Amino acid sequence: MNLFRQKDIGFLLCQAFVLLIAFVPAHHTLENVLYDLFIQEEQTPPPDNLVIIDIDDKSLEALGRWPWPRSLHAEMIQKLNTLGAAVIGYNIAFVEPDTSPDSGDAALKRSIATHGNVILPIFAERGSLIYPFRGNKAISGSKLGHVDIEVDNDGYVRRSYLKAGIDSPQWPAFGLSVLQGSTQYSGFLPGTRSPASRVGISSKWTRDLEVLVPFQINPKSFQHYSFIDVLENNSVTDAFDNKTVLVGIEATGLEPKFLAPYQNNREMLSGTAIQANLYSALSNSTLLTPILSIWGVTYAVLMTSLLYSILFFLARFPLIRRISTVTCLGVFMLPVAAVHYGYWLPIAPAFGGVSLVFIMLVARMLNQAGMEHRNDNITDLSNHRMFEETLQLEWEQSLRKHTPLSLILIEIDYFKRFIDTFGPERGDWLLARISPILQSHKRKTRDLVARYDDDTFAILLPITPNHIALSIAEKIRKDIEDLQIEHTGSDSAKFITVSAGITTLHVTSQSSPNASMDAVVLKSLKALSKAQLQGGNCIYNSETE
Repeated sequence: MNLFRQKDIGFLLCQAFVLLIAFVPAHHTLENVLYDLFIQEEQTPPPDNLVIIDIDDKSLEALGRWPWPRSLHAEMIQKLNTLGAAVIGYNIAFVEPDTSPDSGDAALKRSIATHGNVILPIFAERGSLIYPFRGNKAISGSKLGHVDIEVDNDGYVRRSYLKAGIDSPQWPAFGLSVLQGSTQYSGFLPGTRSPASRVGISSKWTRDLEVLVPFQINPKSFQHYSFIDVLENNSVTDAFDNKTVLVGIEATGLEPKFLAPYQNNREMLSGTAIQANLYSALSNSTLLTPILSIWGVTYAVLMTSLLYSILFFLARFPLIRRISTVTCLGVFMLPVAAVHYGYWLPIAPAFGGVSLVFIMLVARMLNQAGMEHRNDNITDLSNHRMFEETLQLEWEQSLRKHTPLSLILIEIDYFKRFIDTFGPERGDWLLARISPILQSHKRKTRDLVARYDDDTFAILLPITPNHIALSIAEKIRKDIEDLQIEHTGSDSAKFITVSAGITTLHVTSQSSPNASMDAVVLKSLKALSKAQLQGGNCIYNSETE
């Protein structure tokens, strides 16, 4: 089956490939690669009002091993309150209450209550929410935000869930909670709704409002301060005034870190840096809502269908092709338009389908180049060059294996008169009309039908004795005569007829290895000439001589 002729089969193959990509797990990898390439082209400056305080190696060296006394955290919150911090996102897990004699819990709670706008993380453990200090609600002066981080199969963080919780997604993401504390953010929340958020599963961690976070901002682009420098240095009085401050662990080995696909940089990000990116994307309205996969498949089918039709089906319909091209360009821009409005349309199936269409186009061009090299443009049969190359190979095989090789040369009777009467276009039509009849009498794949000359055809029949070649030639002569194509200039009949000359090479162990291949062709030409001298519409067999 030739896909370059069976264009409908090629079309179905492209659509099947689109569905294959859409439903195999590996398509997520391709989708992630395409998304990463896209966001690297999108640059958004970090917000000026966000400052990060790092609990880094320098701070640990100065203040001692982790965990620190909670009085240190109380002191930091008090200092930030004094320096005018508008909201404090304190991304430290105060899970268990401190019951030691010198407990700093009371001082820490007072500091949080005094500031009144501190965001603390909330966790889930064994189907239960873990509130700060093992309470059953947020302490005075604080709000809560979940710090659940979703890691893709390739180890990168690309997405987040703006809401999550036990049984129902009631808690905002930490970065969202910080933003709501700093700006009273109450606008429309982006994100793909999760079915679990509507169904509800008892004692299960459920998530809602899935978003893609464009991690194009290098974490070093944010304003960073070391915990110890802020705690002991009084020269940073203007750095935190009316700012949003995130406090988190940056030191090595205390918390897991994550890979994020930003600007060809493989630096590991802390959970606080990820929340800072979420805060920034929310502030700049650059979060992307992933559209359901079914729409990605629909887009891929439509895009692939339009492109395939333009390249393969509509070549003979220029007006429809122009309209389809404009439509295809519009459809091609849909993912860009979706990003502009805050959505990410899955494009992996479309990318695969479009790639296959172009691969098939290139393959067809290469095939056509080869066909032009070895095939006749009018009849679509092999050309004279291909005939000579094949004859050489079959000649050598016949000599080596001692098998017969037959050659039939067929010529249209009074073809020049036909052209003079009906014109050259009609002559080309006649050649194209006769060609399928010649092809239909091939018995095996090694048989070759070629256009030998202007009005002469050659049929090369390997491993074929003379009597079978004679039978084939007679069937061809009869089939062409039965077409009853009018030819008023013919002396042999009122219709188109052909003459044929046949010769067969019989190789035996006594045959000369130096026998001439050209002699076989010459013998066939002489037989064809004798058939025409007999008035045409007949066959001359050189074996009768």
